[in-house]
Amino acid sequence: MISAATQLETPALLLDRAKLDRNLARMSERIAGLGAKLRPHVKTAKSIEVVQRAVKPAGHEKSGGITVSTLKEAEHFFTAGYRDILYAVGIAPNKLDHVAALRARGCDLKIILDSVEAARAVAAQNAKLPALIEIDSDGHRAGVKPGDARLVEIGRTLGGNLLGVMTHAGGSYDCKTIDDIRGYARRERDEAVRCAEQLRAAGFKCDVVSVGSTPTATYAESLQGVTEVRVGVYMFFDLFMAGLGVCQLDDIALSVLTSVIGHQPEKGWIITDAGWMAM
Repeated sequence: MISAATQLETPALLLDRAKLDRNLARMSERIAGLGAKLRPHVKTAKSIEVVQRAVKPAGHEKSGGITVSTLKEAEHFFTAGYRDILYAVGIAPNKLDHVAALRARGCDLKIILDSVEAARAVAAQNAKLPALIEIDSDGHRAGVKPGDARLVEIGRTLGGNLLGVMTHAGGSYDCKTIDDIRGYARRERDEAVRCAEQLRAAGFKCDVVSVGSTPTATYAESLQGVTEVRVGVYMFFDLFMAGLGVCQLDDIALSVLTSVIGHQPEKGWIITDAGWMAM
């Protein structure tokens, strides 16, 4: 008997909905149990149907916010009913008009930045553009170093546009042990909260303290002082996450179906119709 899978034209992406839902529920329960809100990053899925299983759009009793990595993604998900959106890439001045236009249409779009120059560009806009200051909590990427005096200067320049701080412990992807990941999670939380307190001590509101990476979210022991967690890979997981010990092989919800189209027994090779890009 021919199965449904063997009738598919290959290569084909297969999504195990039971595993997806299990992954979504586990992370949602974990973050709620630590007292924070989950703001899923949709850049991994890029699928409205998948994201709707993780968080409902505006108007639903279980609606929530999402994170995007491009303004195209913001447009796409706003059209699907999502209003509370964080654009989690440092803003470039040439995108501010686009951001303002989305906000004028009713999208509660937030942006991030890490320089006085960017803050000046935001403050010069005629529209309010809520912004988070990006913090470099692990030396891995962009952001203001904790304790840097520029943090307060950026906050002062933003004025009423200042919403809070955010960080991403991307260095957790290089960890060798679970204890290392727990350490990164503590550092991520501590540095973000420290920066929020630095801004508050200077007289500024700092309502949002946003952190997030799938490894640190999985093993964080405390999120005290954190308001939201941004994660994306947790929806599907992958072999890299399994290698870190963040998930089990059986948690990986995505696979690629391929057909064997050739065999070279003298080399011990099989040839499939799925190349590097398909994989």
